[in-house]
Amino acid sequence: MDGEVFFVREMWSGRRPIRAGLCPVLFFCGMLAGILAAQSWKDAGLSGVFSEYFLNQYASLKIDSQRLFRYVGGYRTGQYLMLVCCAALPAAPVLLGGLLFGLGALWGTTLSVSILRLGVKGMILCVAGLLPQLFFYLPAFGWSFLWMLRQGSSRKKYLFLTAAGFFFLFFGIASETYLNPMILQQILRKM
Repeated sequence: MDGEVFFVREMWSGRRPIRAGLCPVLFFCGMLAGILAAQSWKDAGLSGVFSEYFLNQYASLKIDSQRLFRYVGGYRTGQYLMLVCCAALPAAPVLLGGLLFGLGALWGTTLSVSILRLGVKGMILCVAGLLPQLFFYLPAFGWSFLWMLRQGSSRKKYLFLTAAGFFFLFFGIASETYLNPMILQQILRKM
């Protein structure tokens, strides 16, 4: 029994810190990598999402909100649980760096393809696609990121932040499912 307690204590306290100033650098390096990758592809599969035909179809589409809620809920909850589990590992700072680089690459690719295909309208669509759920996802996911940055060691506090994060995650999923499609459809109808 003592060996198990020792292992858990070592797992929570054996992490090396990541400097907070390195996080934006990793994100923007990933963004640059995503932009360069999108520029190197001639006609990427991602560009089909930003075609005029697809956007016109989406503007008039009736969305089944319950199925979308189950899909988005499963996807975002899986992401959140993976982040929560990774934050407890000794390799959390390395994983955080990889996640930030990957997130930056995803943003860079999406923005680059949307701007290449649609110009300013593409940028407006990307920003509108993040609202209003971004206001709920930032606290939900941000607390785990801050936990890793600050090298938190109190398991009670971590469990409390995780539970609070699930609260914000639920409202983020609800807004992404019910509000965001209406916002995007209104914008697309006016474009």
